[in-house]
Amino acid sequence: MIKRIGIDLGGHTISGGEVDFSGGAPRLVSPVTVRTPSERDPLSVLRAVEELALMWVSRGDECFIGIGVPGFVSKDRLAVLKLTNFKGCEGARVGTLIARDMRARGISAEVRLENDANCAAVGEHICGAARGMDDFAVLTLGSGIGAGLAANGRLIRGAHGMAGECGHMALCGEGFRGCFCGGAGHLEEAASADWVERRALERGLPGDFRVLWGMREKNGDARALIEASLDALARGIASICAALDPEAVILNGGMSRAEGMADELRGRATKYLPSPMRAVFRLLLSELGSSAAVMGAAALDGGM
Repeated sequence: MIKRIGIDLGGHTISGGEVDFSGGAPRLVSPVTVRTPSERDPLSVLRAVEELALMWVSRGDECFIGIGVPGFVSKDRLAVLKLTNFKGCEGARVGTLIARDMRARGISAEVRLENDANCAAVGEHICGAARGMDDFAVLTLGSGIGAGLAANGRLIRGAHGMAGECGHMALCGEGFRGCFCGGAGHLEEAASADWVERRALERGLPGDFRVLWGMREKNGDARALIEASLDALARGIASICAALDPEAVILNGGMSRAEGMADELRGRATKYLPSPMRAVFRLLLSELGSSAAVMGAAALDGGM
């Protein structure tokens, strides 16, 4: 029997697990989370991902390994094009290299890369908040900002495999230094945890989004940072709705779990929506949390 392994590569942690699809609902078996190598360079990341995968496979096994990565991947889903919060990963044939290394260990592995938010969208569709939906968006809020978009029951991947990069929508004006993707004025630069924390440190505030969220009621500088982030996110959500007309936008990622975040964004996004869309606007929280991308990654060969 083919083992199915899902791995979610994040800026701070790497999560993985074997997913059992043999019964009714898919089941995540023995999930593990480790720290992302601080170097965030290709060799360190490759070794960390392989070491994690080897927790569930061994010599003689046949497996599928799906890997969610925080950025742009090639159309053939074997190479990294750009990971905005990592160093020197451009062009790395990660999928090919992992399959080669597994083969050297006597393991037959099919490996596929996918944007991590797309993985989360697949996970939510098969057993989470998007069950039964054909048109939806999953917005991942964390070190960066990503989105997985589905229409007519299929992921939207685009002509070059790069669709759904909503964190790089140019929604912001002057005063931004330039996103790590090479563009400027992007939603990720205005609202992601990494960028908010950088600006906080420059102002002498704690460089931790969760701490800043808790401080916002009593500290004016923290409140200003959080308010700006929320407003940018609300504009992004409204823009996704205007482009896709989804049944729901589903929030995932560490930032989304801040207490009251969904309610704050729901109210703010509504005012930016065209009036006919307000009555049908649904903003939901993920049902799978950090497991969504792992579950979805393991199911990438399922055809969504």
